[in-house]
Amino acid sequence: MKKHTFLLACACLFCWSGPAWAVQAHGEAEGPVVHLMAHLLLFVALLLLLYVLHTRPPDTGLSWRSLKLSLLFFLLWDVDHLFIHWFSGDMYADIRDSGVNLVGDYFVGPRTLLNYFYYLGRFDHLLCVPALWFFTSALRDFCDIIEKRGQSRAGQVS
Repeated sequence: MKKHTFLLACACLFCWSGPAWAVQAHGEAEGPVVHLMAHLLLFVALLLLLYVLHTRPPDTGLSWRSLKLSLLFFLLWDVDHLFIHWFSGDMYADIRDSGVNLVGDYFVGPRTLLNYFYYLGRFDHLLCVPALWFFTSALRDFCDIIEKRGQSRAGQVS
């Protein structure tokens, strides 16, 4: 019975949901400023964490290397977003805010180098997906290590 109720609830949510846009406006002047400050804070935090893990590594196992790789990809993703926000100030409004592809007929502005950098920078998922994959891999390895340590301690106590 619970399974059918869950499926019915999911079907209702699917039928009556509205669009969820990936790109959203930040509102008035304080929105973009706070957003860019958050990107800068994330940049500094990732750099600091990478520096600490590189200079004083807690371990050299696969889990720590995966964590460092995920931090590196997150750092590249953040730098990409900083440049995209910077470039978008110089873009034409119909390109920047249209929400459509920037190829073919939809690319209505002049095809300058800046527009192409903006277009390539919008492929941020090519940096974010590997970052999330390495992060998930590191967490899974950490869980395996903790489980093995718990099993070995339980075996010693008995």
